[in-house]
Amino acid sequence: MVQELECPICNADVPLSGDEKVGEEVFCAFCRAPLTVQHGKEDDELMLEDE
Repeated sequence: MVQELECPICNADVPLSGDEKVGEEVFCAFCRAPLTVQHGKEDDELMLEDE
């Protein structure tokens, strides 16, 4: 399942394949910023955090 999260730097949508785990590094396709997958406010929710 593809999920999109928002880049905290440029606000672009960052598509995720769905198999990413908390703590993994992904890159924004627009600004190329390295981002870390983190837990969101809900346990089953993910968010991106800049390093």
